[in-house]
Amino acid sequence: MEKKIVVFDAYGTLFDVNAAARTYSQKYADDTFLKIWKKVSTLWREKQISYTWFYTSMAYKTNFWKVTEDALDYALEYYQLSKSPGLKDNLLSLYKTLDLFPEVLEVLKHLNQEGYPIAILSNGTVDMLNSAAKNARVFEYLNVILSAEDIGLFKPNGQIYSKVLQHFSCKADNVIFVSSNGWDAAGGSAFGFSTLWVNRAGLPEEKMFWQPTWSGSDLNSVLALV
Repeated sequence: MEKKIVVFDAYGTLFDVNAAARTYSQKYADDTFLKIWKKVSTLWREKQISYTWFYTSMAYKTNFWKVTEDALDYALEYYQLSKSPGLKDNLLSLYKTLDLFPEVLEVLKHLNQEGYPIAILSNGTVDMLNSAAKNARVFEYLNVILSAEDIGLFKPNGQIYSKVLQHFSCKADNVIFVSSNGWDAAGGSAFGFSTLWVNRAGLPEEKMFWQPTWSGSDLNSVLALV
């Protein structure tokens, strides 16, 4: 029986998007930032995602690094931190080397050892994804990193999901797509993938026409599906 192709979203699924702000707060011990780093990180992420949706809905082509930088500018201005020396540059630098969630490495190792094709499919640019994967030492367990960068739009646009079919010369029903973003899992389901929503925060299911095939609390859930 042909093995399923296991495709992972990157940010929030493999890589902890709060790690940049958390690491900065610990490393530089800025009293002001230490008190509000979680709020800054949350707003940064919210704006990052909402900007991708906006640009894709307008068919305006850009890249995820630009979106990430613009979203950070908004968050820093909102919390009156725009003039903090070195803050923006340090946070952006740390975003390129985000921490993995604790279980990720062992899950990827197991899938790799069992011979499952493994891919990342992400809005992130090629440079961002390569940097994160190499820093986290997961690059060697991946068959390929697929980026939305060359298309210039973002998930849940179907052109992004179709990159998996193009690369592996497979059908959608041979893919398990794993994402921590409920809307992304729903987008994968709409495209025809079997999908696993990694619901790390214990959130309610998104009220959309399409739903994930399965849900779980962390990445270990994928091991029960292959």
